[in-house]
Amino acid sequence: MGRWQDMALEELEEQYSPSRWSRRMDSESVIQAHVDVMTAGTQRAQAAARTLLDVPYGDGDGEKLDVYFPADSSETFPVFVYIHGGYWQDLSKDTSGFAAPVLLSQGIAVVALGYDIAPKGHMDAMVLQVRRSLAFLVKQYHKIRGIYLCGHSAGAHLAAMVLSTDWTEFGVVPDIRGAVLVSGVYDLEPLLHTYVNDALNMSLLCARLVGLSLCWILPAWITLTSLRSCQRKPMSSHR
Repeated sequence: MGRWQDMALEELEEQYSPSRWSRRMDSESVIQAHVDVMTAGTQRAQAAARTLLDVPYGDGDGEKLDVYFPADSSETFPVFVYIHGGYWQDLSKDTSGFAAPVLLSQGIAVVALGYDIAPKGHMDAMVLQVRRSLAFLVKQYHKIRGIYLCGHSAGAHLAAMVLSTDWTEFGVVPDIRGAVLVSGVYDLEPLLHTYVNDALNMSLLCARLVGLSLCWILPAWITLTSLRSCQRKPMSSHR
């Protein structure tokens, strides 16, 4: 496989569309099966566990999280924080509690994070939201003894951005002790030329600011302020 810059658009989109890789099901069936499994698992978890759902960590519509508590939460406990995928434009926290039962049985709380997905949510805003959600958890729940991040696909990218956070602005430093990044997308520039960017509408500048490509890790002086100033622009001029 050559460089993505040398790929035809059809091949590039195929490489960034894992739902098309199945030999047994078509793309839509793969996605629906994934959603069905997550939904059923989350429903079982919510039926069996003590929960706090739709806890707001900010004022935005998507700035909510679901908390699943272990049976004995009288003492301190570790927290598993899950950030859902969906190419930053699909899925939600509402189907993201499927892993809770096995973790709760080991005394580990589970938090499913929500954030504003595209097209309503901008990429730079999503990064800021997940960072603020971690700061909120630390301030709100004093019994937390260590945070373990997990993100899938787009959620893995957001989790990686959390790991790169300068927490000075947030007034708290979360005790992040581990992270599991599953099938993450970290170099966002190739996505600018695919259907994925139709909803995201990222500019080249945004892709480089919130991407973690080794080619585009920017100097430490680029701050959250510069992320906020990153505006969404049509990519026609960059194609």
